[in-house]
Amino acid sequence: MRYKIALLLIIFIFCDVGSRAQNFHKYIFVSPTGNDTALGTIENPLASFEGAQKIVRKFKNENENIPVTVYFRGGKYYRTQSVVFKPADGGTKLAPVKYSAFPGEEPLILGGKKLNLKWRKFKDGIYKAKVPEGVIFESLFVNDEEQVLARYPNYNPDIRIFNGTAEDCISKEKVQSWKNPKDGYFHVIHKSMWGGFHFRILGKKSNDELIMEGGWQNNRPENGIHDKLRYVENIFEELDTAREWYLDRDKNILYFKPAKGVDLKNANIEIAYLENFIKVLGTEKEPVKYLTFDGFHFNRTIRTFMKCKDKLLRSDWAIYRGGALFFEGTENCSIENCEFNQIGGNAVFMNSYNRNSSVKGCHIYDIGANAICFVGDTSAVRNPKFVPYGPPVSDEELDLTPGPKNNKYPSGCSAENNLIHDFGKVEKQVAGVQISMAAFITVSHNSIYDCPRAGINVSEGAWGGHIIEFNDVFNTVLETSDHGSFNSWGRDRFWMAGNSKTEARVEASRELIMLDFLAPTIIRNNRMRCDHGWDIDLDDGSSYYHIYNNLCLKNGIKLREGYYRRVENNICVNNALHPHVWLRNNNDVVRGNIFGSRLSPVRIDYWGTEFDYNWYMNKTDLEDAKTLGVAQNSKSGDPFFVDAENGDFRVQNKSELFGLGWKNFPMDKFGVQKEELKKMAKQPEIPAIITVLKTKYGAYSFYGGEMKNIETDGEVSATGMHDKTGVLVVEMPIYGNIVDFGLRKGDVILKVNNMIVKDVNFFLKRKNLFENRDNVKSITVWRNQVEIILR
Repeated sequence: MRYKIALLLIIFIFCDVGSRAQNFHKYIFVSPTGNDTALGTIENPLASFEGAQKIVRKFKNENENIPVTVYFRGGKYYRTQSVVFKPADGGTKLAPVKYSAFPGEEPLILGGKKLNLKWRKFKDGIYKAKVPEGVIFESLFVNDEEQVLARYPNYNPDIRIFNGTAEDCISKEKVQSWKNPKDGYFHVIHKSMWGGFHFRILGKKSNDELIMEGGWQNNRPENGIHDKLRYVENIFEELDTAREWYLDRDKNILYFKPAKGVDLKNANIEIAYLENFIKVLGTEKEPVKYLTFDGFHFNRTIRTFMKCKDKLLRSDWAIYRGGALFFEGTENCSIENCEFNQIGGNAVFMNSYNRNSSVKGCHIYDIGANAICFVGDTSAVRNPKFVPYGPPVSDEELDLTPGPKNNKYPSGCSAENNLIHDFGKVEKQVAGVQISMAAFITVSHNSIYDCPRAGINVSEGAWGGHIIEFNDVFNTVLETSDHGSFNSWGRDRFWMAGNSKTEARVEASRELIMLDFLAPTIIRNNRMRCDHGWDIDLDDGSSYYHIYNNLCLKNGIKLREGYYRRVENNICVNNALHPHVWLRNNNDVVRGNIFGSRLSPVRIDYWGTEFDYNWYMNKTDLEDAKTLGVAQNSKSGDPFFVDAENGDFRVQNKSELFGLGWKNFPMDKFGVQKEELKKMAKQPEIPAIITVLKTKYGAYSFYGGEMKNIETDGEVSATGMHDKTGVLVVEMPIYGNIVDFGLRKGDVILKVNNMIVKDVNFFLKRKNLFENRDNVKSITVWRNQVEIILR
């Protein structure tokens, strides 16, 4: 209290127009109870961004060299339109402009409206109320809790994909049961689980067939949509459970089935109404400079998934160039210590020309699409193509000029010290940090988890120079497949679908590889875990990477075809490198890593410039590597980790690893370091070190039989599973009490008793589980695409 009183006195003095201190700093005040005709002092505050903006502009015109801080007092600020900041609203290095939360208070910026409704009973626990004409919304909040747009199947927080899916959601029988499904939505996962698609229902073609538009949200439509992982929403007949609602747009009637205990007469009813809070708009010639937003809580914007149409070159992505905060044409601008939640689309989007602008110390969660995006303009790309496996850049059209065509791309920007989680709530081709057509982006000390696809994604090689460091990325790829906690593509100018074509082109003119790179991308000092893909996944064509000092906790590092990748001093716990279809003369180097399993090559004829001096924790894995000709100087044995059980994978001084050039790296610097956010951040599960002998098929000994994790899309398909959860029985057990349960080859073990079996670690941690007949009463397995219980 004494601190706050003292601070108020200091600020009051600094705001006194007659004070000498005013010559050194200008302070302006805004309050929910203010008035935009006021002076903007602490006693007579303004009411809005626009009110403060006018005063700032006038003051800066006359006092260019004096810094300005606009303090927003705590409370709710309802916004129904975006505020636009232009070059005249910025500052200079010595005299920046800052819009900031008043110390110790939280200004809540709400992109919505309150509704004052008169409720009447309808039927079956459903109430209805008239809403103002023309008010259309798709997000409803009751007492600050978001409700569920009427859907089929019903929302289930315990179901990982879409919170519930139904194969029959647009079946003839379903469609027949809907009187007027217009303005409903059909959401569906990509057939290969590479993101998702969204369709708006326009009406019925016949009694049992829909008319729809959409499906442009993914850049790999040729594979089609999933036949099972799908749901529909915003359909009146599906309003059948607590917390669901539906708006009849033609009659302006809201239908709602409240949860038990909700008193609608006294409930606070609000809707999301706004797409964007703030736009900072400049140009390369006239940028907005040195403008900061600090300490705001941005809450509630509308969904934008039907606007997600912009193809990001030959990556798998489409994107909507918009966000709750949108920067274009900025230099040295920043978003600091802000909170974003209940955002319908992207949270932060830096589009086209931006230099040295940043997002720091923010908490970003409950986001419909991406958290932070750095995306350039396709006009800056030489030879842009937009179909991943379509016609490549032909020899005749190939532009041999290195680098970008213009400066319309983010460069030198950063995402640092942020806590990012629970994004991609609606869209599924998303990332915590998305980088496309950008250069020298730093992604550092972020904790990123609980998301449907990658935590960090780089869409192509243009234009490299990124530094990805000290991040903690886990619980990723939860609703999709064939991806990683870090993911990249590299379908750049040189790349052609088919290794022989790329090899022929590159061998005729090797400098083609580097045309789109300004510098290598560095991935270092990160902790990554992906249970449904790879910890680090460099996909098609990804080139010019230096990957070192990373702790990979689950599924190792995948390198598909590419050039100039250097992978060294990484730890792959219970896993190793996954080289896929490498190119001839690729100049790859893989050395000095710790591998906890055998290598997993797929169609490999060339092993790079150097592949050796690695440490294999299991002797059999080293022997396998030797048969491949990539382990002449490699060794095996116990690496002597300091405290692997508690996540400290540094090696002790007695380890022979140092003889291979090993260098320890810090194990306590991963993720967000801002104290307030660090306390909130989740931590990844640290796996037990697997020392059980693996067979050459990647399986583990199991009471005379063999078991393994479901690791490939082929295994998912063969078993009929929806994901890679569970343990696959490769060969039936032949001794011990487990034999009595009647397991069969091909079964997927899902539960023992009522304990969920995620992977083989379940059994490796419970080696004596079946020693006593009374320990296990039941085993739940997936067999012939049906879940059954064995007793």
